[in-house]
Amino acid sequence: MYKVLIVDDEAVIRNGISAIIDWEKEGMLVEDHYANGTEALAAMSERSFDILITDVKMPIMDGIQLTKRALELYPWLKVILISHYSDFEYVKEGLKVGAADYLLKLTLNRDELLAVLRRCVSLLEEERKRALELNYFRQSAAYRKRKGLEQEIKRRIVQKRPSSLATGWAPAWMDRRYACVYLTLDKAEEWIENYGYLYVHFLLEEIQEAFYEHIAEGAAMLAADSSLFLVVPDNEGDSEKLILEWKSALEAGRGISTSAGTAVKQGIHHLLMGFSDSHSACQRRFFEGLGGLYPMKVVETGVKACKNTYIPNDWTLFFEMIRSGDPVSSAIELALERWKNGTLNPEQVRQEACELLAGVHHLHPDSRWLLPHRQDMLLRTETLEQLSSYLMGQLEEIRQSLMPALADNGYGGQLITKALEYISAHYTENLTLRSVADIVHLSKSYFSLYFKKQTGRNFIDYLIELRIREAKRLLAQNDIRIYDVAGASGFKDVKYFGKAFKKVTGLTPLEYREKHQVTGSYVN
Repeated sequence: MYKVLIVDDEAVIRNGISAIIDWEKEGMLVEDHYANGTEALAAMSERSFDILITDVKMPIMDGIQLTKRALELYPWLKVILISHYSDFEYVKEGLKVGAADYLLKLTLNRDELLAVLRRCVSLLEEERKRALELNYFRQSAAYRKRKGLEQEIKRRIVQKRPSSLATGWAPAWMDRRYACVYLTLDKAEEWIENYGYLYVHFLLEEIQEAFYEHIAEGAAMLAADSSLFLVVPDNEGDSEKLILEWKSALEAGRGISTSAGTAVKQGIHHLLMGFSDSHSACQRRFFEGLGGLYPMKVVETGVKACKNTYIPNDWTLFFEMIRSGDPVSSAIELALERWKNGTLNPEQVRQEACELLAGVHHLHPDSRWLLPHRQDMLLRTETLEQLSSYLMGQLEEIRQSLMPALADNGYGGQLITKALEYISAHYTENLTLRSVADIVHLSKSYFSLYFKKQTGRNFIDYLIELRIREAKRLLAQNDIRIYDVAGASGFKDVKYFGKAFKKVTGLTPLEYREKHQVTGSYVN
């Protein structure tokens, strides 16, 4: 039986919908109905539903808010919106956030409602079938074989071991043409800053699973803190189209951006070269922008040799421009002329930018203590545009002496104390590094530096510690639901809360509760 929930502030509508359908005959059961979204959401946090029928305009919590929250709890849920003609803007918003269909109150009749319900049931059955197939596949010999291939490829890349047909470990398609793909999560530093390393790791694991779910052959493995390496057959040159379609669907479904470098190889003895070439191709994102699919370019031997041979530059004119008070933008343009000509790779560009920054710091001795932090920020830039913008901003601050003179136990300590007090009072809210930095009137980069200097921890790690501590306290109270614990302790994503809690404590939230609810105590 598919479970149905009806929500409308008009009792006549709720009762009418409940009465006009023979629910049991249709394989459905109306489990409950409520007058507003808050009551409905409370019920949904305790038990699951398959179909939600909700009015779009209600007191306390409207149907759009309810739809968003309900789909966070149960992504498979099918939502049917009911409204008046005048509410159509709300309806469009509801369809955008994931509602399956809508009905108008004035024309609502049994046949129309029944048709929409049957369509929802059909979608649910199709999705359940796919889920069962995926679960079966994960338990199948084919899936285990692909995971074994993944481990073997990973082992050979880490150990830099050559491959040969004699080993017998590789599938037959790897002796033919295959594509190597180096996929990187864009703006990874922002994800880490706002949600922590653990969240990004979970996200990469989900991308890896999505690969196995949607790509029929091949292997995927974590390659770095924010990257994956994929290997897929290149049947008749179709690998680029296949990866591009999968990549686009992945980004749309998860609200992320990725960049990918590709290199087509033939024969398993070229696997290590495929890893290296696809990684190099992905570095084009630095010069060409994020979000693209970058096939490896075939270059002249002489040009490739030139890129591998670093030729130092004479930066005398650059420093003279800074020293003489010329606009910083003019000095940056001079640097960009060199960096855009294609003779340097991204790492070489970043290193030169760090050297230029160090040279300007030597012109202003009072600012030298900030140099390591500023250079670290430069090394983390993902594009040339981002690097030049950050470098320009730092050079302007140094030259105009805009940096606050903070001492470890002086003004800087006072600011971080104020920030800690604010975090302690608001950690269950949607805090970010920038929002707290604004409270103490520091730039995001300065605040990050001072916070770690004073506390010994990154901002996001400190915030997660506070939230987990509060979650422990709440879990020791028998009457608090897991969903409510997540929200009350500052976690907006219940799934992430569960994973983060287990990673930190070694127990799931439910296991922690069962262990500590007897005494009502909790462990720090």
